[in-house]
Amino acid sequence: MDTGITIIICTYNGAPRLPETLRYIACQQVKPGVAWEVLVVDNASSDGSAELAATTWRKLSCPAPLKVLHQPQKGLTYARELALQEAAYEFVLFCDDDNWLSPGYVDLAFELMKDNPGIGVLGGFGELVFEQEPPAWMHYLTGLASGPQAITSGKTQYNAVYGAGCTMRKAVFAKLRQAGFHPLLSDRRGKKLSAGGDYELCYAAALAGYEIWYDERLRFKHFVPQQRISAAYYDRLMKEGAESLAVLIPYRLRVNQNCKDALYFNVNLLKVFIFYFKGLVMLLLTRTASAFRKKETTYLRLKLLSFVYKLYALRNYTSMKQNFRKVLDLERRLNSSRLL
Repeated sequence: MDTGITIIICTYNGAPRLPETLRYIACQQVKPGVAWEVLVVDNASSDGSAELAATTWRKLSCPAPLKVLHQPQKGLTYARELALQEAAYEFVLFCDDDNWLSPGYVDLAFELMKDNPGIGVLGGFGELVFEQEPPAWMHYLTGLASGPQAITSGKTQYNAVYGAGCTMRKAVFAKLRQAGFHPLLSDRRGKKLSAGGDYELCYAAALAGYEIWYDERLRFKHFVPQQRISAAYYDRLMKEGAESLAVLIPYRLRVNQNCKDALYFNVNLLKVFIFYFKGLVMLLLTRTASAFRKKETTYLRLKLLSFVYKLYALRNYTSMKQNFRKVLDLERRLNSSRLL
């Protein structure tokens, strides 16, 4: 596997966003001698995203090559897998089609991964940039990939970083596939706001013995277009995203809580239910005048809905038990492969 870094942009109907994202990539200050490339994965777009990406890149006159791939099966997970198979270099940087990387992002990510071979996945710091002035309540919510992912740079406490702007060691993916890993989540799929594929990759990497890191110096801007600046969009984002908990909770209980059998799984799942239920009750009991000022009413309603959707997702108990067994099986296969 060649030493270098591949920037991967997976896009579905990203024509309005791709040109600016590519302009930021073309401005990367990569040290001489560091090989890099750009892969754009068109995930069943219907707006000419692939052609626009190629045309825009030619105009930017960047020395790094750009290649367009086509993944007809809708789902961000499938787009990522295709890109990982085709990437030429040891490290892969997932840049969403609305991420604007700071000039030194690629170079720093490369150096951190090269100097720290134990890192499996490395996350950065996203700063939200809105197409128009957002309502006050949007500043309180954290549904979009943004902000710090740990108190300080280094290994994360909960073994996960958001996919936007994250860098992955390609060897992690190869090791997982060798152990028979098949993602349980499709992540974003067309217009659906399903989520969680990035966290699943992180948890699987942790099971494989790699560390998940965050570095606050890796800065990028996360552009939020006008159509996403609404309570209705956030409602959909939370509702559809909560369905991923049937997969993510089993991973979390194994990776972060060290649950090794059905008994501990059930006990800790009950703790999850109590945590969500207490959060819902506390919000329902909030009756102070300041909490219900008009500008905070939307925020409180969305927070309430967030707990409702998470509690509702726990109805999938049977699926969670099955997924927990799959996580344990994956871990056993990974451990067996280390002994070979």
